[in-house]
Amino acid sequence: MLEILSHQYLKILLRDQSIKWKHIYSFGRIVSKCIENDSTYLINSEIFSTNDWLPAILISLFLKEEDSTFILSEQKIQFVNQFQIDIFKNLGFNFTKTNDQIIFANHHVRLITINGLLNEPNTFNLKNHRIIFSGIEDIQQDLKNYFRISLMKKDWTKNSQEYKSINEKFIKLYDSLKKNFLMRKVLGNSYINLHEKEISFFSNFFHENSSFSDKFLSVNKALSQGWACWVKLNDKNLDWCLYLQPIDEIAQIKQLFSNNKFVFLSALRKDNFFQMYFKKQSLDIDLVINFKSNFEEKKISLYIPSKQLLPNNPFFANSILDKCKKLLLFRKGLTLVLSDDIDLKTNIATELASRYGKRVLLETIPSHDNEILCSSYDWWITNSDLIQIPEQIIIPLLPIPNMSEPINAITVSHKKKLSQDWFRDFFLPQARIKLERSISPLRRNSGKLIILDGRANKRNWGRLLLQNIQPSKQIHYVLPFD
Repeated sequence: MLEILSHQYLKILLRDQSIKWKHIYSFGRIVSKCIENDSTYLINSEIFSTNDWLPAILISLFLKEEDSTFILSEQKIQFVNQFQIDIFKNLGFNFTKTNDQIIFANHHVRLITINGLLNEPNTFNLKNHRIIFSGIEDIQQDLKNYFRISLMKKDWTKNSQEYKSINEKFIKLYDSLKKNFLMRKVLGNSYINLHEKEISFFSNFFHENSSFSDKFLSVNKALSQGWACWVKLNDKNLDWCLYLQPIDEIAQIKQLFSNNKFVFLSALRKDNFFQMYFKKQSLDIDLVINFKSNFEEKKISLYIPSKQLLPNNPFFANSILDKCKKLLLFRKGLTLVLSDDIDLKTNIATELASRYGKRVLLETIPSHDNEILCSSYDWWITNSDLIQIPEQIIIPLLPIPNMSEPINAITVSHKKKLSQDWFRDFFLPQARIKLERSISPLRRNSGKLIILDGRANKRNWGRLLLQNIQPSKQIHYVLPFD
């Protein structure tokens, strides 16, 4: 019944709306069916990067007389509040709205961010609650940001006279540790990996002093659960900060997943990654569905020059600079150069700027069509909606996670102890997600993707990454490069 009724409401709503997604009715029926039979679905579509799909979900939640939670980004919540609420009232839905809660006579629908949900004290007491979880492709990064604890120098003291002697004692310890950390600092790296004895010392110290503050209590709980921890030095202020983060972020909310009913929405074209993470927690997804987006999907033009050098070759950087210069000759439209290696990214931007001047931008939103943008993968993914689709994307280095980042090194060490394939279970999925999200705009204009990393065709895992770039067509030359 819900499926039929929601379809009728959606049909009326779309008479006056300019939504051109041809699969919206099918999507609405499937969501209604899922809500009706309490299944757990994972639905993948690049349409979730837009706002066109929202009415189909909201209608089903409004009609189902059952309390529910809709996890959205802050931007999408604002969109619903500003542009959707009045439309639904005109459609005949009778509700009031208070603090992002849409309240009906017999139920309410809560619009909330993932951080907002996790900050609520009763979240982990929810049982058999219906939750629509959009943006699931960002789940790991969202949880990393949420759970990460940073203990700075100011957190070692209290602004109270009664704590004067304790403050002095703690600052003395802080300064003593600082000397030790500064002596171990490696040029060009601000991170310090902690030894087992140091972790044990911190565990005992924060256990004994957990009542000092809420921050100390959080650190104590994190250390007792075996969270990853490391130190970051601040050269400017000559101080240090202790960071803690769970090695397995999704395990932290497994109880929420186990006890409730979910529809997961991923803005990836085909999300195999969340399924893998979910399965590792012994959790099941009943059905996975892929929908095409609202644009005609075109094949990415994939070009991999022959005889590419490997990144560990001493001539690699110079070779990359030379190839980038050739690839930009006589080019029109936006060219994007992606690299997570800060030094390589900066060197490329500097060298290209010496030739092309102000056309070259370093992580800055372009204002003209014929510019050259150099950025990290994360910066591009975050800002790509604000930037025109590139005519070509040049990838000097594939987005394999960097072992110099402490959380990556600690995770690898943890997986080695468990005799797990850390590269294929951890590094490769991360690279695939980042690569997929970075190149997805090229499916709109059949733009060129040029990979200069020799590992793309000289390593089995590199060839696997190439096979997952779909749909694509391999081209064998790019004039005047060859």
